[in-house]
Amino acid sequence: MSGGVRRRLLPVDRVAIGYFGWTGLVALVFGGLSGAGIAAAHAIAIFGITRLAAWHPRAGLAAIARGAYAVLITPLLYAELSVLNRFFTQRYFDATVQAWDAALFGGQPSIDLSAWLPWLSFSEVLHLGYFGYYAIIPAAILGVFATRGIEAFQRTALAVASAFFAAYLIFMFFPVAGPRYEFVQIGGSIGEGTLFGIVHGILEAGSSKGTAFPSSHIAASLAGVVAAGREDRRWFWLLLIPELALTAGTVYGRFHYATDALAGILLGLLVCAVLRRTGSGAEGIRVVGGGQPAA
Repeated sequence: MSGGVRRRLLPVDRVAIGYFGWTGLVALVFGGLSGAGIAAAHAIAIFGITRLAAWHPRAGLAAIARGAYAVLITPLLYAELSVLNRFFTQRYFDATVQAWDAALFGGQPSIDLSAWLPWLSFSEVLHLGYFGYYAIIPAAILGVFATRGIEAFQRTALAVASAFFAAYLIFMFFPVAGPRYEFVQIGGSIGEGTLFGIVHGILEAGSSKGTAFPSSHIAASLAGVVAAGREDRRWFWLLLIPELALTAGTVYGRFHYATDALAGILLGLLVCAVLRRTGSGAEGIRVVGGGQPAA
């Protein structure tokens, strides 16, 4: 990669290239024929990102796509994790995480919460909170774009993408299936809820086994909330309650162990702290617009 291309890359480009490069190399070395296919796809992705280097639209859908493409492609990368995490081990580490839950919380909150609070209305609220994940990240990124502009948008999207990629790397080497696979589904009146059925139906259709620890839902959405809040404090307070509901819903609905949720919180905060300390977002401002970061 030439020096001119490197200078034009956004921080999110560098993060994406790092992820594609590392996972592609691991797949090529350890994944056999299927790994070679993944490595080839990742090499094409890296080439495509370098071709983006000179494209820096300042407004409209083009600017949104340029700044948030790494977030937009995470569902595709999520889908391949059930293959990637088989290259190193054929086991899942649920027993380890269940032991952590027992040590930290004195039991299994992913079972106990719904048993302690077996109310349909309460369950529906928390399942709505879990479903809110699909709104929190777009609200954080696009909200900041609307109120603080392209530079703030880039920094927020970078935080979300970095949290996703960090979680995905952990999934590769420490796959955990999660309570959905280990424990029976919640029954009784709770299991008859409308939102319960919608959320569990979505997961049945699109889940990737081995991606429970840490919760990437929590890590990425919290990174987005915190990063957006640094740009415009209003977005932090607007999204805090939905984020708390998401966190509680992941455990109550038996989508994640409590330790998964805790690790997701810590990862999201760590990503934001690292990006702030390294000034990666500010670098993106200089590359794209030459201006100063938003207040």
